[in-house]
Amino acid sequence: MVNIRKVKEKGRKLPNVLNNKQLLQLFSVITDTDVFVACLLALCCGLRISEVCNLKKQDVNFEDGKIKVVQGKGGKDRYVMLPDKLKPLLEKWFRANDAEYVIPAMFKEKLNTAQLSLHFRKYLRKADLSIELYRNSMGQPRHAYSFHTLRHTYATYLLDKGVDIYYVQRALGHSDIHTTQIYTHVSNKDLQAKINAAFGTKALTGKTHELLDTALEILQVRFAQGDISFEEYTDKLQVLEKSETFKYN
Repeated sequence: MVNIRKVKEKGRKLPNVLNNKQLLQLFSVITDTDVFVACLLALCCGLRISEVCNLKKQDVNFEDGKIKVVQGKGGKDRYVMLPDKLKPLLEKWFRANDAEYVIPAMFKEKLNTAQLSLHFRKYLRKADLSIELYRNSMGQPRHAYSFHTLRHTYATYLLDKGVDIYYVQRALGHSDIHTTQIYTHVSNKDLQAKINAAFGTKALTGKTHELLDTALEILQVRFAQGDISFEEYTDKLQVLEKSETFKYN
C-alpha cells in the first residue's frame, strides 16, 4: 500500500516518508553498490543528496563515529553521527576503491547530484515506488518520492524512536527548530498508541526490523536466494559475510 503522507496543514506540506516494507522493496532492487551506499548515507545519517556527493573519505571519522558535513546547505559545517552498524560496510567500501570521494564517479571524481538522482529514480521505478502525484504548469511530473525522501525518513524514524527534537535539529542541520517540527506531524507513533489504548485495542505486536537492519540485510538475502553469484557477492564489499552484525534473522 502506498505510504503517501504529503498533505496540507494550514498551508504547510508534510513530507512523505518510506515505511519498512517500502524500504525493503527499494533496497532489494538496488544492484549498484555505490548507489546502495549513497542511499544508506542518506537514510541512516540524514544527508542531503548534495552532501552525499560532496562527502570525502577524510571527513568520515570511524573512531569517533562521526561524519563531518563540509559546507552543507547555507554554507554551514556540521557533524552527524555514524551508526555503528554502518561502519563495517563503509570501511570495506573505502578499501574497495581509492578515490577521494566516498561516492566517486568515473575517473574518481565526485558523482554529481543529477547522476545520483537519475540512478535513484531508476530504482524507484523498479521497486514500483515511482508514483506521480501531479504535473506542474510546465507539464513536468512531480512524484511522491525522491532521494530527499530518505532524509525525511531518517528524521521521522529518530522521532519515532524517542530522540529529542533538538538532537534531530542538530543532525539535520536546521537553523530553526520550527523547520524540524514539521516531522512531529509525520511521526505519530505515540499518538496512535494512545488512540488505540483509548479505544481498547492493543498496538500491533510482532517482530520488526530496525531501519538500518532492513537496508543492510538485502545483499545477504539476495545471495542466499541465488539471485547473485558468489563473485558478485564478494565484489559488493563482502559486507554481509558471516558477521552477526549483518545476520538476517
